Amino acid sequence: MTNRKIVSPSDMAFSYMGRIDFSKPDSPLFIYAGSMVSTKFTGTSVGMMIFPHLIYKVTWIGVIVDGIQYKFELNHSDTPVYIPIIDGLDEGEHTVIIYKRTAGSHHYFNFCGLMIDENAEVRAENHEYDMNIEVYGDSVSAGEVVEAVNYCEHTDPEHINQFDNSWFAYSLQLARKLNARINCNAQGGISLINGAGYFDNYIGMETVYKQMGYEPHFELTEWDFSRYTPDYVIIALGQNDANPDPKRIYEKEYREKWKSVYKNMVLDLNEKYGGKARFIVITTVLMHEPTWDDALDEIVNELAMDNVKRFKFRRNGAATPGHPRIPEQTEMADELYGFITGWES
Repeated sequence: MTNRKIVSPSDMAFSYMGRIDFSKPDSPLFIYAGSMVSTKFTGTSVGMMIFPHLIYKVTWIGVIVDGIQYKFELNHSDTPVYIPIIDGLDEGEHTVIIYKRTAGSHHYFNFCGLMIDENAEVRAENHEYDMNIEVYGDSVSAGEVVEAVNYCEHTDPEHINQFDNSWFAYSLQLARKLNARINCNAQGGISLINGAGYFDNYIGMETVYKQMGYEPHFELTEWDFSRYTPDYVIIALGQNDANPDPKRIYEKEYREKWKSVYKNMVLDLNEKYGGKARFIVITTVLMHEPTWDDALDEIVNELAMDNVKRFKFRRNGAATPGHPRIPEQTEMADELYGFITGWES
């Protein structure tokens, strides 16, 4: 058996993407689905040290080695655990990406190091990106149940997160098509406004967007917006605000309150990014009542800002009663790609 060594997460060869907590540089905390770390390495094997923190259910972590995807089940542990990824690779240079695959099980994990052959080394990718994008969204943006491809245009099958994969969410697909970095700040069940949705304690994105994380079981610290400045901000919220009272949006007072919260979030982010970011306001192809889209139309019209635009998918709110699967997520990514490249030209 080949002797191995551990490479610290603080090694400069690692590239990180996402709203990640680096308060402990040797064990950064992964919070949002789609957050990732990548590097090149030499040698014939690779593994990882992971410290998982699960609130409930089981979950999986995603890994891609030389373009091939793997997933590994995570269970709660009081200490870091070693997870072997693959042995028997050809000699030479390889690429590994470790990413937070799921959002629905409300888990975090610390990345505590990469295990490689004793005589191997890690090397920086030095990839040059064309832009930065940021997404604020719910389970659709996080890629929940995307791998249930036999259920396109149908309700979800029974699942315990085994079909979740943020890699195939429209958000991450779009980032790859645009050659963009992405901070995907999405959580299953979350609403815009506090007191609605399906997320624990009804915490809404109006609170979470300013935070390092979203999970109320952990300390919610402030996010430092100077760490990441996007060229495009996609806001995909409203789907879960219909719970627990789907009729409230028809009440004038509540509708104005909901719109005000949304507008204040856009205005605050616009100020934080120095007026340089472009905002895209959307809902997704997951079925919902058209009144939410009407409210978003009203918001964009009332803001009347040149850098805030409304976008609707070809099958907006009408494609599927269940979570969008990989083909439907790809459809959304393709349409958004066309919209953004059109805005760029």
